[in-house]
Amino acid sequence: MTILTRAARAIWWLAALSAPAATFAASITSVPPAENGVRAPARAAAITMAVIPDVPATRVDLSPVTGAEERKVLSANTATGGKGRPFAIGFGREVDDARRSIALAGLVWRTGADGKRYARIDVASPGAKAVRVAMQFDATTTGLTLGFSGASDTTGNVEVSGDGIAAARVDGVYWSPVVDGDVMRIVLRADATMDLARTQLIIPRVSHLLVAGADLNPMSTKGLKGIGSSESCNIDVACVTPQSAAFTSMTRAVVKISFVQDDGGSYSCTATLLNDSVTSFTPYLFTANHCILSARTARTINSYWFFDATVCGGSTAGPYIRLSGGAALLGRSQDRDWALVRLYDAAPANAYFAAWRAEALAAGTTVSTIHHPSGDLKKWSRGAATGDSYLDDLDALGVFSSVVWQQGTTEGGSSGAALLTFSSTGGYYEVRGGLFSGSASCSNLNGTDDFSQLQAGLPLLRQYLTPDNANPGGQVAATEFYNQTLNHYFLSTNPVEIANLDSGKTVGWVRTGLRFLVYNTPVAGTNPVCRFYRAPAYGDSHFYSASPTECANTAAAHPVDWIYESPNVFYAALPSAAGTCAAGMSPVYRFFNVNTTNHRYTAELVVRNELAATAGWVAEGYGPGPYFPVMCALTP
Repeated sequence: MTILTRAARAIWWLAALSAPAATFAASITSVPPAENGVRAPARAAAITMAVIPDVPATRVDLSPVTGAEERKVLSANTATGGKGRPFAIGFGREVDDARRSIALAGLVWRTGADGKRYARIDVASPGAKAVRVAMQFDATTTGLTLGFSGASDTTGNVEVSGDGIAAARVDGVYWSPVVDGDVMRIVLRADATMDLARTQLIIPRVSHLLVAGADLNPMSTKGLKGIGSSESCNIDVACVTPQSAAFTSMTRAVVKISFVQDDGGSYSCTATLLNDSVTSFTPYLFTANHCILSARTARTINSYWFFDATVCGGSTAGPYIRLSGGAALLGRSQDRDWALVRLYDAAPANAYFAAWRAEALAAGTTVSTIHHPSGDLKKWSRGAATGDSYLDDLDALGVFSSVVWQQGTTEGGSSGAALLTFSSTGGYYEVRGGLFSGSASCSNLNGTDDFSQLQAGLPLLRQYLTPDNANPGGQVAATEFYNQTLNHYFLSTNPVEIANLDSGKTVGWVRTGLRFLVYNTPVAGTNPVCRFYRAPAYGDSHFYSASPTECANTAAAHPVDWIYESPNVFYAALPSAAGTCAAGMSPVYRFFNVNTTNHRYTAELVVRNELAATAGWVAEGYGPGPYFPVMCALTP
């Protein structure tokens, strides 16, 4: 896999080397809010059965679910009180081989009044409150449009073009939008020129949801106790007094997100719409890493806007909007548990782009959060920051802001909710981080919750949140990609390469979301990082080193199998012989996979620990071990 031609690589690297050191303005650490100034594009009229009367449906019927399947969801939510992991609202169900493959030419097609051909597939998972369907196509979907709806869906049909499906799928899989009810109706519309004989649809699995968007109370309709209904001490946003303009505006920035992970299970978390420094109205959602672990998961996001009670103490949702276009994963940190995604849909009218402040939070500061506990209607909590805590957890490892609530609490589904402070000078709320985990609950009102810190993520996210204010001194984010087919990782700071991989022009690569800070120009105390490309005949992989000696030795020892691409793709410091990095720097670890002949580079301690414990990965670098850092990146 050659990312750029050699000529294109040479031009970019020379330009990076010859670029003069920039003079940077003071770094932006806070941004005010903004009302949505962009009107969402009008949606095409949804496909309706009225235009295709009497079209018989091809059925894909799954067997009734078992109590054991439902109990697995409950146990997942109660293991840690639901926080520190996404809140489970459904489970994956495999479709057996006999029913998963559907030849489009074998469907019953009828011509509609518009001259296009229509067919229908119904997918049923008995007893589900809502369903999602995974889809794969073995040929082009250009000329095909799919409409998704459910028998009890209150949000209407969702129409997706074949090209939209092709763009939204990851590793060949597209997840449908959520539809209410236990039957998904898929209406297919094909252009007259489309060759149906060449295309086969595969439905490998279904996500069986135990709660639907508007299915709140009574509990008897849940199918499983605890799903979709928060504990009694939670406070509806409609009950907060006074209902100040700043507060009601902030509620319009908070959304419930539902998504599907690799196991086909459906989950729910909370996210917040952030403004950027140029008020571009780009729909950036800030949430928790433990919710959005991959580009595949981000692509499946359905977001629920204005999902609030109509009156204080009520159990009826007001008019809400569901966006089902998914999102692109931009960045995340496993250690610090933050994630930033960009929705493919524009934010709806009346959405509010929240202010943020990426600065340390003093102990004793009054804080609040707005969240969707257990996927329920929007709630509010208020308390005080108690200081920083260093967490050493299997899923996170770093400094977090600790909070004790005085009103309300949080629970599963609140994960990712923004930690808010009020700016008395600006007259608005500011996002300071997102909920990771904690012991607070209605039965433990004095328990502590821990939030990520936005200041730890900002240096890795400036190209999005402060596009007019780059990191100082040539600092750039090295961005990691993964190819499932090759089972290979790749790293780049080159914006041309990154854009190429993000666009899908080089097929099969997606962001992992993980990044670390290096330099794109020479800086005192750093070395140029060389890059080698292993020819496809020998493994199709890349290798990086900040050691001039290792670069020279590799070139001499491997003149054929490793192609010397560049002597300076970026700049980083070397660890000491003892494997330590200077102040302000963090170790970057290099692991070699003996089975795939591929290296992976990470500054994430959780990922380092996982690789060290995984058979086939071998640590390479400096020091006595056991992890042997290979270079040093800037500490965000």
